[in-house]
Amino acid sequence: MPRQQQPPQQPVWPDAHRRQRTAADAEDTKAGASAGSGASTKFAPDFLTPPAVPADIQETKDCDVLVIGMGLAGTAAAKEAAEAGKKVIVLEKQPKDSYTVISMAGDFGVVGSKIQKDLGIEWAPKEDIFNEFVKETGGRADTWMLNYWYDHSGEDFDWFVENADYEVLKSTAANRETDKPNYIRPKCFPALEGYNYKEEVYPYFHGTITTNPNMQWACQAAFDDAVKGGAELIYEAEGEQLIVEDGTVKGAYAKTKDGYLKVNAKATVLCCGDYGANPEMRHHYAPWTEEFAGGVDDGRGQLMGIWAGGWMELGPHAPMTHHMGGALGVDSYLQLNMEGKRFMNEDVPGQNIAAEHTRQPVSKDEKMAEKGVKAWQIFDSKWPEQIDKMPDGHGYTNHFVPDDKVAEYETVLAGFGLGYITNAMVEAGVEKGATIKANTLEELAQKTGLPLDTVKAEIARYNELCHQGLDVDFGKTAKRLFPVENPPFYACAFGNAGMLVMFGGLECDRELHVTKDGTNNPIPGLFVAGNSMGRRLLVDYPVVVAGISLATALSFGRLAGKNAAASV
Repeated sequence: MPRQQQPPQQPVWPDAHRRQRTAADAEDTKAGASAGSGASTKFAPDFLTPPAVPADIQETKDCDVLVIGMGLAGTAAAKEAAEAGKKVIVLEKQPKDSYTVISMAGDFGVVGSKIQKDLGIEWAPKEDIFNEFVKETGGRADTWMLNYWYDHSGEDFDWFVENADYEVLKSTAANRETDKPNYIRPKCFPALEGYNYKEEVYPYFHGTITTNPNMQWACQAAFDDAVKGGAELIYEAEGEQLIVEDGTVKGAYAKTKDGYLKVNAKATVLCCGDYGANPEMRHHYAPWTEEFAGGVDDGRGQLMGIWAGGWMELGPHAPMTHHMGGALGVDSYLQLNMEGKRFMNEDVPGQNIAAEHTRQPVSKDEKMAEKGVKAWQIFDSKWPEQIDKMPDGHGYTNHFVPDDKVAEYETVLAGFGLGYITNAMVEAGVEKGATIKANTLEELAQKTGLPLDTVKAEIARYNELCHQGLDVDFGKTAKRLFPVENPPFYACAFGNAGMLVMFGGLECDRELHVTKDGTNNPIPGLFVAGNSMGRRLLVDYPVVVAGISLATALSFGRLAGKNAAASV
């Protein structure tokens, strides 16, 4: 069952994101607690209080550029700074023998790489993509940052994988032609015939390429380049606090299994990831996201930046909550909530489906409620001839492969969420219990636990709208109004989406300096990139471009490394 939002454990002030808590504040907190509610709006949560400076330093190292965190952004920063001839140290909290980047991630929404040009991929005009990002984030996307991504991400990707060994597939559905373990596949390419992003309420822009089986090999190749350039990587070293002298960052303290390591640096780059796995920060900065399980990192990068005088960007921060749907992905079929009622225009991407579901009641069935199921996606036996009318893009299933053609699509059918499906795949879901199959609406209601009379009435109304070709109830486009009337009927449970990362980070300028609390003035010696940085996307994470997260982490990681190196 989704967690209920709890009241803050400590009073907070409305402007807490701009203020550090001082020792004097701590004393005032005690006074405020006894003085009543009149003093209760003044104080920041405990996590904004910096820890004591470590006293038991076991080792000291010196470098030009210190990179904290060896994810995608940190790897790019280290490679760039090392290739600029600087002495680079990288701190990574994971052990060497189990180190990994996000295992399933691989979509890179980069623009104009050599790989894309060779495949004949051309992106939509920049202004079309920008305007959609701005619209879907309520005007809070940083257009300058998007400009930099569009103009530089292709060359950045080419540079990142320049010494990796991989195969490039010619299309999404192409089979592999070599035995190389690593390969790049274009996503949703060629575009679905008849798809026109200009006609869509939520358009998807084609061009993304995907590293398979994930991005680990690409990061490894890039970091090998950094090591060749002289970078030193220290595993099991968790950055804990920055060294600040007279307002300038001069390195960091890291916790290791042998005690504290002090690294003196002329420039430091924070690449520590998001704060999605820190429940206190989630509650403080984005309490509306608490029902989503997930998150990768604990916000240490953001906290180190705040303790050094920086500040978190204004929200609303944007959770990445990709719903991937059921047997037919997030296709635009009828959805009924746990009361058996239709509640939305189903013609929206998975991110927006997750947002729609937050307002729906949980099931009265305890087991279903515990699973977080909010709705059932309903379709009938005509689905194979309907899915090519569904949208193209992230999470959609829109290519039916007949039984006699399965051998021709071996590689793509073995992939995850790539838009291709067979009868056997749907029926396998039925056998596993992930998909419900019923010959009558009575059986469908019984198996889903939905009230029969309501289900019949809602489906009758939906079918009426489908035959009219006009959805006056919720406004779904006519080309995706498919009646539920040809048995057998299918139902897929849509549970709560998981949260991959939380977009919300440190305010920074265009050179990626972390800026001083409440200003746009840079903190000398401190840079930020990846999910620790702000100024990318707010309000919600649009799936306008698949892989915009990885693409911007790569480009801004490289830019941070370049600027850090140039500053010393």
